[in-house]
Amino acid sequence: MENGKTISFLLMHKAIIKLDKKKKTMIKTMTKWKTQLKNFDAMLEEFRRKREEQELRLRFNRSALSVSDIAEQYYCEKKLEMEFVHGEIETEAKTMGSAAHEKLIEDAVEIKREALWKKIYGEEPVLAVEMFILGKCQDLFLVGKPDAVMFYKGRPIVIFEFKFSKSGIAYPSHHVQAQTYGLILENMGFDTSRLFYAIVVADPKTKGDPKLQRKAIDAIFNKGFEESILSTDDTNIHLCKFHLSEAQESLQWAIQFWKQKRAATPTTNPNKCAKCEYQTQCQNRIP
Repeated sequence: MENGKTISFLLMHKAIIKLDKKKKTMIKTMTKWKTQLKNFDAMLEEFRRKREEQELRLRFNRSALSVSDIAEQYYCEKKLEMEFVHGEIETEAKTMGSAAHEKLIEDAVEIKREALWKKIYGEEPVLAVEMFILGKCQDLFLVGKPDAVMFYKGRPIVIFEFKFSKSGIAYPSHHVQAQTYGLILENMGFDTSRLFYAIVVADPKTKGDPKLQRKAIDAIFNKGFEESILSTDDTNIHLCKFHLSEAQESLQWAIQFWKQKRAATPTTNPNKCAKCEYQTQCQNRIP
């Protein structure tokens, strides 16, 4: 009987230790997301203050760099410059692209920032759709809204970017866009050591398909996390490992333009010129 009591006591003691460890882990997790959110709010407040005081002034009087602008620099920097000089021209492709992204987020539920951070550090996977992210690099603020980010236990595991093209190709500008989102998440305090990004290039006819996002997620989790191109019906999913050094290098080149240390670099691809809406204004157009 004495042995039985001793064993029971030891089992109870181990159970208490396990509960104590679990409690400490929960407290640690709670402290982490609250601290991280507090730091983010402080950065946001700093950005707002400096913008109002006009302390941050880049080319075209910009106070921050948007990820979409950085990506467009890698498509054609001259075109981006023309947009600021002559104003943005609405095209059918832009309209259709905006409509397609609106369809992708139809089922998303709006949530307050504190509640989102709490869910991100919970035990269940969370897909954050068009989450506003903000970071700093070389005293410059970077802002963006990735199409979606999958988080698990406080760690971003996949950044999703959806593109619509029959080519199925993920171009350099697409990679730069996703990598810059990863850089910002790193800057915000998230652990990106296991982060991947998925560029989902879908046939334009799939625009508005509410199942597209789910198909992409399922394809990745069924295959596993390794660099690859996954093909489903009318869609290519380019799954790539995030590398911080590559993102920093790409950003460094882009920043030089905004700091007015160099002129805009035009594309060398005549196909881009042929369908550019600024053909008549651009002196660098390739015939």
